[in-house]
Amino acid sequence: MKYYFQKKFDLKRCLTLIMMIAFFIVSCSEKISNTIKMNCQPKLWPDYIGVTIPKNIAPLNFSTENFDSLTQIKATIKTLDGTEYFFSGENFISFDEKTWKEILQKSINQEFQIEISEVKNSTEYVYKPFFIKVSEFEVDKYVSYRLLAPGYEIYSRMGIYCRNLENFDQTTVVDNRLINANCLNCHSFKQGDTEFASLHIRGDLSATVLKKNGKIEICNPVTDKYKLNCVYPYWHPSGRFIAYSQNNTAQAFHCSSPNRVEVYDLKSRVVVYDTLENKLLTTKALNNDSTFTTEPAFSNDGKYLYFTTAKALDMAKHTQEVRYDICRIEFNAQNGEFGKVDTLLKLSSDTLTAAFPRPSYDGKYLLYTKFNYGQFAIWHKVLNLKNGKTFALEKSNGKDADSYHSWSQNSRWIIFESRRDDGFYTRLYIAFVNEDGTTEKAFMIPQKSPEDNRRLMLSYNVPEFSTKEFKLNKAELETKLKSKEKKQFKD
Repeated sequence: MKYYFQKKFDLKRCLTLIMMIAFFIVSCSEKISNTIKMNCQPKLWPDYIGVTIPKNIAPLNFSTENFDSLTQIKATIKTLDGTEYFFSGENFISFDEKTWKEILQKSINQEFQIEISEVKNSTEYVYKPFFIKVSEFEVDKYVSYRLLAPGYEIYSRMGIYCRNLENFDQTTVVDNRLINANCLNCHSFKQGDTEFASLHIRGDLSATVLKKNGKIEICNPVTDKYKLNCVYPYWHPSGRFIAYSQNNTAQAFHCSSPNRVEVYDLKSRVVVYDTLENKLLTTKALNNDSTFTTEPAFSNDGKYLYFTTAKALDMAKHTQEVRYDICRIEFNAQNGEFGKVDTLLKLSSDTLTAAFPRPSYDGKYLLYTKFNYGQFAIWHKVLNLKNGKTFALEKSNGKDADSYHSWSQNSRWIIFESRRDDGFYTRLYIAFVNEDGTTEKAFMIPQKSPEDNRRLMLSYNVPEFSTKEFKLNKAELETKLKSKEKKQFKD
């Protein structure tokens, strides 16, 4: 291909203009009067130093903790083949997607080096380089989550959103202003397939919303026998069954305690909804007055149903005494019958509690959170399902609350919400899972600007990986909800 100037194009005049612009930029740039080599690595925001990332992740744009005082930041990336890439910005480093993908492709199963320098008050500070490793295992392309006020005491403004992790595209699945500012909660997919989805709505339009093969159904899960809504959902791999907890939940808000919000059950049980028979199934081990049972999750092969259970107490009086164990019960998908119950982790005997048991899709591990009491999570643990060994995910755990987690379909990545940054706002972190179940250092999901999460006055909640974009027909959803015509579950 050949390029030509138009006849009226004045090349000399154009070059003069370019030189004037270049002179103006240089003259306005701060001159560096001193260079200091630092004997340490930079303090990045977000902290991407030494992390392992998937080969299909969006650019890890970053700054340093000195974001507000910087006049320039520069980065040099060097791949193992010796290629160097140079980037600069006023306050943060922003990688173009084409160059970023080239760097990732060159570094699969290897590391690339980054050297950072920052300019403040005419002084350039050059830091020791650090490394980022690129895994050959891809992360699921999408993650869906709620955005809501961090205290959870109000829900006048919230929504469910879907983010493409290969770039910075975020779409609105549903904004609760569409549905009379009702609370949106607990979305779940069938092993990452968003054509099979469930979510719960609280308020005057209270309902369980099901999406199955693209069709939306508005359901009433409250029956004469089971007078509670269906809350935490988990799909059976067949797509026929959905396990739910039915909870009567209360919240308490503290003025001075570091645990500002306490969430606890006044009553809870686990049921399984048969979508073909339109029927709720349960058994005594999952539904009795002497225990709380909640947070169900099917095994990858659908033969077991995991859940947490605790002795039923008056939670308003004994909040700090309730501790949950992890159990599983056999489940027959042919006839919907339950079998033997096994206790996998009896943490209550050690005065500890467990929450959110989530099996990996390869059947090797069970991820859960372990903390001191109740249902609010502090740090991650993993249970090896083959030998029963449990161990902490030391490299990915934070110093503050880490909670709700989801597995990628290849079982090599987990995503979870964490308050590790400031103790107030939950943000999303991803960690690589090694073959032996240990994890590498977790990293915050990248944003177009590293300041986006600092400026966002909302918390991320209930992150769920998916292989497809999560879409709901908003007009259909609004029309069906406001018509108040619901499919009645049967018991």
